[in-house]
Formats: sequence, structure tokens, C-alpha cells
Amino acid sequence: MRAIDLFCLCLFPMFAVTASTDDDKEYADDSFIRNNPEFEADGGSLTDTVDISKYPFVSISENFIRLNGTDWSMLADAFSRSEATPVRIVHIGDSHVQADMSTGYTRRLLQNRYGSAGRGLIVPLKIAGTNEPQDYSITSTSSFSSEKLLKYPWSSKMGFTGVSLTPMSSDFDFRISASEAFERMYIYYHGNSLNVSSVDYNGSPLVYAVDDQVGCIEVGLPFPCEEITVSLSSFGEVSVYGMELVSDMIGVVYHSIGINGATYMSYGRVEDFGRSIAMLEPRLIIVSLGTNEAFGRLDVGEFEAQIDRLVNDIRTNNPQAGLMLVTPAECQRRLRRRRGSSYAVNDRVATVRETINRYGREHGVAVYDWYEVAGGKGSSTQWIKAGLFSRDRIHYSRQGYELSGYMLYEAIVNSLNSDR
Repeated sequence: MRAIDLFCLCLFPMFAVTASTDDDKEYADDSFIRNNPEFEADGGSLTDTVDISKYPFVSISENFIRLNGTDWSMLADAFSRSEATPVRIVHIGDSHVQADMSTGYTRRLLQNRYGSAGRGLIVPLKIAGTNEPQDYSITSTSSFSSEKLLKYPWSSKMGFTGVSLTPMSSDFDFRISASEAFERMYIYYHGNSLNVSSVDYNGSPLVYAVDDQVGCIEVGLPFPCEEITVSLSSFGEVSVYGMELVSDMIGVVYHSIGINGATYMSYGRVEDFGRSIAMLEPRLIIVSLGTNEAFGRLDVGEFEAQIDRLVNDIRTNNPQAGLMLVTPAECQRRLRRRRGSSYAVNDRVATVRETINRYGREHGVAVYDWYEVAGGKGSSTQWIKAGLFSRDRIHYSRQGYELSGYMLYEAIVNSLNSDR
């Protein structure tokens, strides 16, 4: 199979600021907004650089990855050989990753620098009834029952992508289009035998090659395509989790796995999560979660146990991969008052950040302290003033996502030559 080199789970929400006392405030239920976000996709620069001077509150001096004793020399060597062997990256998180605005920007910057070996993982999120990134589309003429990560317990086996589609008949299809051409497609699934019946391009059948592996079927195409329709058949129940689009070019593949409202615990519930991720053969796994935990009743000991459970699963099943945790940046939450609603800093985010940093130090896991890079305590007010939030004051504007994606790109590249 392939070698995947960066695997990230990221989540960067934030809100606006108002001083208050505990006697005068009542936290509103933010779960609907966090699970059903509103994104502002327009208005970004869509360039390959971000003018950091416009954001003096961003801490450039803190924009590095604390390795905490881990050795990234093999990862640095992999990037140095990216012209010969693809470097694959996976980024996992919550709604900020599901939208793929920040991760998509990091993807483009890394691929501009090292070359592009394809779009990577795509997930049938719209078919499952939720929002999907803008650079690909998965549609179908067939009917499916669907399961999503947060709708626990699940009636069918949950996939490592956080989505599971079960076709309502033995014959079904997917129409797949992407902004970048691909020459091979991998379909990830669970269950009985899955067969490829046909592959069409612009209404005409294609000659294709098939390689069936455990939990994955590879479809080789005769030439690069940006859109195909693949017809499938199964014997018995099958659950489809997603597809991977790759080219025969050399460079970076940057996978993103994100589900609205996701937490360490929700990914930790997925059976064989770490083993499934190993099919992508990652060199580095980056986990950026924690903001959603800060909106519930936070028990630090239980939260640390949830981190440990997911980290151990990933490490055990991916011994060849490095691992990096990302702290959430300061955010705010809505308050209800007698005279209306307002917003205040969610202080639990700082506790989450401290817990992740401490866990990284004590267990030898690299940490990217996005909380500090974004400006630290009080930074959410600055982000609001700079127009880096969307209207819901939880998710970013396009500029905000580009800024976070750019800073992560800089931190990764700089840390490849660092021993901090």
C-alpha cells in the first residue's frame, strides 16, 4: 500500500467577550451550533502566504512543535525524499476539520512545497446528512442508511472516518468528482465481499483494474480523471466509510478526518480505530481535539484518561508513526441573561490546553500549542476584532481558517529541522 505521513486531528473554535459573575449568568446550549456549524466560505485571500503583520496578537515565537523527547528525524528524512516516495498526511478533528478550510489550506501549502500525490481521503458526508468540503463531491442514485460518529450507539459498525453508509440494496453506485485529477481510488468498507461492477467516465465505460484487500478495494484507472461513477455490488451487509483519491505523482497526500462535535471519547469508541488508520500507513498522526470537551462538564482526570485511551490505540497500531497533539485556542460561549444573551470566554478551554500539554510532557508525545500561538489568554477578543470569526462566534471566517492553516504549515516545516 502507501506511506502516509501526517495524521492530524484538529479543532480551533472561538467566541466573543463579556465580563460577568457566576451569579448573573447561565450557559446556553451551544451543542446545536457546534454540531451544525455555519461557515463563511467567501472573503479569503486564497493565496499561498498570510500577512502575519496584520495580526500582532499571534505569537510567532511560539509557533513550533514541542517534541517532548520524540524523534522526528525519520519524518524529516521522509520529507527530504518526497520526490521519490509520497509523504501522506492525515488530520483528524471536529467541525473545523470536517469543513476542511484550515486543513485544506495546510494541504495546499505542503503540496505546493513538496508536490501533490493526490487529494487523499474523501468521506460521503452529504449522503450521511451533514456538511462536506468544497473541493470534492460524492453523490449517488442509491439509497443508504447512515450512521455518524456522535449518534452513539450505532446500529452498524462505525468507520474510522466517523461515517458509515449501508446500502439498501445489493447494487449501488457513487458518483465522485474532485478538483484534482486522480488515477487510483481506494474504497474503505466493512462487511461481506464488495465487487466493482463498472466504472464510467463521461457516460462511457472505462477499463479498470481491481485489487481487493481486507477492508479496502483499490480501483486503478487508465488515465487521470476528475469525475467517475463507480457501480458496486455486495453479498450480504456492507458498510462504506469513504474513499481515497490518489495520483501517480510524487509528493504529499494530506488526509483529513473531521466530524462536527467530535471529542477524544467519540473517536475512542470506534472499534479498530487505530488499526484502520494504519491502512493509511501514517508517519505522523496529529490529534487536535478538546474544544468540545470544554463545553461539557469537564472532569480533568476522565479527560486525560480519554486522551490516553485514544493515544495508546493509535500508537499501538501505528508504531512507525509519530504522534502530535494540538491544543484548542481560546474560545467563548453564549450566556443567557435576564436582559438577553451575551458572550464570555470559556475558561475550561485553558484547562483543556493545560491537560493536553501536561499529557504530552509526561508521555513523550509532541504537542503543538495552538492556544499560545493564536495569542493565548484574551486572544479571542482580538480574533473577533480582526474579523477572524464567523457570525456564530465559534467557527472561523475564511481568513481565520487560512491563518490557522498557514501557522500549522509553518510549524510543521520548521519543526522538521528542529530538536525542541
